[in-house]
Amino acid sequence: MYKKSAILTFYAETPVHMGAGQSVSYVDLPVQRERHTSFPVLWSSGIKGVIRDLAMRYWESEYRKHGKTPEEAHKLAKDKVETIFGPEDGSSDFASCISITDAKILLYPVRSVKGVFAWITCPFVLKRFKEDLNAVGEEFKHNNQEIQIPDVSDDKVFIASDNLKIQGQNSVALEEFVFEAEVKNEVKELAGFLKSFVYQNDLTKNLGNHLAIVSDNVFRDFVNYAVEIRTRIKIDQALGTVDKKRGGLFSEELIPSESVFYSILFFKDSFKPNFKIDAESIFSEINSLLSKNSLLQLGGDETLGKGLMRVNFNEGNKQQSHKE
Repeated sequence: MYKKSAILTFYAETPVHMGAGQSVSYVDLPVQRERHTSFPVLWSSGIKGVIRDLAMRYWESEYRKHGKTPEEAHKLAKDKVETIFGPEDGSSDFASCISITDAKILLYPVRSVKGVFAWITCPFVLKRFKEDLNAVGEEFKHNNQEIQIPDVSDDKVFIASDNLKIQGQNSVALEEFVFEAEVKNEVKELAGFLKSFVYQNDLTKNLGNHLAIVSDNVFRDFVNYAVEIRTRIKIDQALGTVDKKRGGLFSEELIPSESVFYSILFFKDSFKPNFKIDAESIFSEINSLLSKNSLLQLGGDETLGKGLMRVNFNEGNKQQSHKE
């Protein structure tokens, strides 16, 4: 039984490539996507691996700061990491006491004629986010009022303010498409609610000036086609020149910077014999770890500065006894 829960949000500081490992399209290296929606997603295995590696390095450093020898610090940190995240060799001696879900898309950035860019979302994404919040005991409310999720047609867009409107017109231009715009209070309330989850910077502080709700169909098309595709050169590692035998060029798909994803964490008491940690302590350890180390690198192209994401840890309400 899971005893604690939390919501993690990921804010892309740079473009991100978490690869799917296969391609059936013109893109050689596509990003990970959900099978049934084709929305971009960050698989939980990659997220957990990054947090595990961060925990090992950080806790080993902390033990050394407190006077432990390098050998002692390494052993203590390894025991702690394996207790929380499970055996490193994948054995079935005992289970991990953390469950991390795939990170789903919440806000997706697209070009806008006014306001530079817009963060778009849609009713499907918001309804799913609401259900996931309910799983951790979090209500979909702002100022003690239930946030209504409006239905929107394919030719319209709901916004929180006039910031995205084309001057002198009642319309918004996103990418190459023009939509009839309507300012709705529900979008303003939604912006205020989402600000409590998303990593805070100068852009997200003004979330309401950029937030737009489009239809499910329009959102699906944008997250599939308003993507960043980069063409790169294959290098022969032995010669240091273009690898002509393998085609010379390859294309890579990237999730744009300013994208926002969310994941759910569940915690339970540890299972490792002779090294017991309760769910409350594990929750506190991970909260402290991610609060002090909020910048994570996810996916490939680390040396090119890709995959830098800010993680924000939000506690779910104190709802006990989550069923597995």
